[in-house]
Amino acid sequence: MIVTADHPSRVVRYASEELVSHVEKATGLRLEIHAESEANAALPTRIYIGDSHAVREAGINVGKLAAEAFVLRVKDDAVFIAGNDGGGDPLDADTLAGTLWGVYEWLDRDVGVRWLWPGELGTHVPRTKTVVAKTCDETISPRLFQRRLRAGTGFISEHPALGFTSAAFKQFSDEQSVYLRRHRMGRSYPVSYGHAFTDWWEKDGKAHPEWFQLLESGKRGPNKKNGRFSMCVSNTDFQHEIVARWTAKRSPNASTPGFINACENDILGLCTCEKCRALDGAAPGDYLKFYPPTSKMAGSRFVSDRYARFWLGIQQQAPQGVTVVGYAYFNYFQAPTSGIKLNPNILIGYCPSAGWFPRSAEEHAWMKQQWADWRGTGARLFMRSNHLLDGYCMPFIFAHQFADEFHHAMEKGMVATDYDSLTGHWATQGPNLYTVARLHVRPEASADEVLAEYYAAFGGAADAVKRYFGYWESYTTGNREKINQTMETLQASRWRSWGKAAYVLYPPDCFTPAEKLLEQALSAIGNDAEAAARVKFLQLGLQHARLCARVSAVLTLVTSTADKNEIKDALDELIAFRRANERSGIGNFNHLAWVEDLSWKLSEEARRTADP
Repeated sequence: MIVTADHPSRVVRYASEELVSHVEKATGLRLEIHAESEANAALPTRIYIGDSHAVREAGINVGKLAAEAFVLRVKDDAVFIAGNDGGGDPLDADTLAGTLWGVYEWLDRDVGVRWLWPGELGTHVPRTKTVVAKTCDETISPRLFQRRLRAGTGFISEHPALGFTSAAFKQFSDEQSVYLRRHRMGRSYPVSYGHAFTDWWEKDGKAHPEWFQLLESGKRGPNKKNGRFSMCVSNTDFQHEIVARWTAKRSPNASTPGFINACENDILGLCTCEKCRALDGAAPGDYLKFYPPTSKMAGSRFVSDRYARFWLGIQQQAPQGVTVVGYAYFNYFQAPTSGIKLNPNILIGYCPSAGWFPRSAEEHAWMKQQWADWRGTGARLFMRSNHLLDGYCMPFIFAHQFADEFHHAMEKGMVATDYDSLTGHWATQGPNLYTVARLHVRPEASADEVLAEYYAAFGGAADAVKRYFGYWESYTTGNREKINQTMETLQASRWRSWGKAAYVLYPPDCFTPAEKLLEQALSAIGNDAEAAARVKFLQLGLQHARLCARVSAVLTLVTSTADKNEIKDALDELIAFRRANERSGIGNFNHLAWVEDLSWKLSEEARRTADP
């Protein structure tokens, strides 16, 4: 039986329920949960979940554990799983959930549970008559203080008929929230960052224009009304004001680490004043080598050194122990060249504005070198990549190259992640998404080891499913130049308007070999109904991808000559498919509606509410 304290926290209750449901799926046996004061003495074998008298008597003091840490101890006839927990919602990323992580660790190790994708079908629990908890005594903490894969549930389209109904969206969001926690997404303490100065011109532009970018025209601030702007980061009064405002908001009784947000606005560093330019180092010889000629970066000045000195200046004025957060972004993505040394109280988000997967071997090595060079300054780094927004809902697979970058970042001191975003196309991009999630738990695992777990859940079809996704990974890699050129030609964004290019990059004939591979997978399964359902899940995703590519050819904004009837017929077919399959979990239809809104010539029909 499972034993908890008489008044367990929400985290402990949820962790106990998760343990019960997974063991029941494995064995058919439903374990009972008892408060320790009422536990039946006739049942000697106990699993103690969370803090309790028995846990403390065993010498486990959860109050002395690090944030999110847990003890996993299996000895004689008892299992102890107890961690550092908060009192909030166990599905909230800001709720400490050490005990929950301990339950997932045990289910992973000793029950062999794998969470392939959200929902019941994506939860792989090997059937067994006996579960053995192997002897151990370990205290475990997450390797990264923040593990974040943004949920991608905030996409809003002006054509909602292409997206979820409200009930289906709730189901998709809820199941995905559970999935993310099962892969231990969360953080040990709050850290706040993001484009920090977007409202400063409105508030401070008249009184302090000197804090803002100086343009070639001699004007300070944005170059047009409501335009974006960067800051005059060499201005020491501006640096002082950042610290002063942070200090005024910081509670004197705060117990968590302090972070000052000094991330530049969502724009290149553009200040042309003499002081800023005096801080700049020499541009590296390969500064613009891997950016297309139409990129915002074309013709830009290399300004990494001024931003490194900006963050260092703020950090030196801040209270002792406070961390300053900045982004390596746009024309300050490459590391400084002046030899400036930073320190661990400067935390830099690695945010490439290029480097989309798949990359050439040379570009991939270059991207990894930028991480290593920033790490060489002495700053701490976290991954703040947008690369997962790529690929629309196509079978766009780059799992091996992603894993190689993740491993390199871990080897070179990565302390946290913040991937934007989980677009949730589980039935076509499953190997990518499982690799991303799984490496947060097992960062030492190779890509092949992670993918072997994924394929094994397809039973007798494992080899055929491996060949299927191998086909798509080879297709993606082999078309790298075509992808890049098509996006340039059609002026399509890799994260925002992929629907313009889908019909070019995924023509009808590329789907035929893949469909045959899934048919082979289905025929290899035998009587395994669960594995068959998983293969059919992949088939449904592929059917949807083919349909989207076909509709793209009719409606893309770039070349569309479709008349109203053609537009209506194409949309009707797509909407009917999504409405029939929106509870399947194959993909995030709201994300697709957002992309299609920016990619296609759409009719008023698509502006209807998604709800009937």
